[in-house]
Amino acid sequence: MSIVSQEHKTTKYAVRLEDAFQILSWNVNGITHLLPKTQKSIKAFFSPPSPQGEDESEAEDSKAVPLRNFLRRHNWPHFLGLQEVKISPKDEATRRAVEKAANSDGGPAYRAYFSLPRDKYNATGWGGKVHGVCTLLREDIAELAGQRTREVDWDLEGRVLVTEIPAFQNLVIINGYWVNGTMNPYRSPETGAVVGTRHDRKRQFHSLMLEEAKSYQARGWEVVLVGDMNIARTPLDGYPGIRLGADHVKNRADFNRKFFEDDDNGMRAIDSWRWIHGNKRGYSYHGESVEDWGSSCDRVDLGMVTRGLVDKKALVGADIYESVAERGGSDHVPISVVLSTTKIATDTATGKEEGTP
Repeated sequence: MSIVSQEHKTTKYAVRLEDAFQILSWNVNGITHLLPKTQKSIKAFFSPPSPQGEDESEAEDSKAVPLRNFLRRHNWPHFLGLQEVKISPKDEATRRAVEKAANSDGGPAYRAYFSLPRDKYNATGWGGKVHGVCTLLREDIAELAGQRTREVDWDLEGRVLVTEIPAFQNLVIINGYWVNGTMNPYRSPETGAVVGTRHDRKRQFHSLMLEEAKSYQARGWEVVLVGDMNIARTPLDGYPGIRLGADHVKNRADFNRKFFEDDDNGMRAIDSWRWIHGNKRGYSYHGESVEDWGSSCDRVDLGMVTRGLVDKKALVGADIYESVAERGGSDHVPISVVLSTTKIATDTATGKEEGTP
């Protein structure tokens, strides 16, 4: 199976359509709307059985798996990071259902990796069905030498998955559901004692994520951070405006300093959307209901890359799939970061013979 997708539409540099390594990210606000329906329609109880022995509703459902349809519509992305999957850590059946839904026909196969909440003091609501991230990695990428996907020990809320792809000149992609800043208490995961607010934890999360990214940078890896970062970077990134409460202003300054502005101690990342589109407005969060569409929105889902990827002209595209149809059952729409395969892949990864152009 080829490691390159068949189509890419939004590019900064001239790039062959088959040369697009597609990284997608989507806060799905609960995974169930992407799984096939399991309940029969009322008419199924009054319909005669089909000659094949399966009722009409089951036949229809087998062709309507939303997650697989999403992957197909986006030309079988190599990497899909999902946030807020809202799966209980005890619920193995839903995890199996996700992987099955991602592989429901004869097209490209995917492997599913999960990080679900295991913090008994800070992620306990709704029977553990809070937060949670899932990474779907296309099988041909998952089979590359040295690839691994892991959790981090500094987060117990099910917010971070790290995918290492050494065959792509040491590329690491970090799928994250970053902390939302509120005045709600944050408790010590060890003792349960209140040690601050969720604003405090958000800024601590920034520091821990920065440490994670810089640990790879120090070893010569290129880093891509994708996910719902729960921050609108500038006034361009919110409509009708961005949050201006004291803690939100502090959080924003902390985020921008650590990941973009601090040349000495920060990541010095590139915001892929801004690099590709300049000052164009685009929003990934669109309110709690379809009726709210366009009335209050923010660009809080980001793709951030290390400068090395830009220097080698490997960052070739970024998009926000901003439509009601793409939003589906979520309150966010998907985003993408696109890298040039020929700029990041070794000869081993692309399958070339040594010395071939």
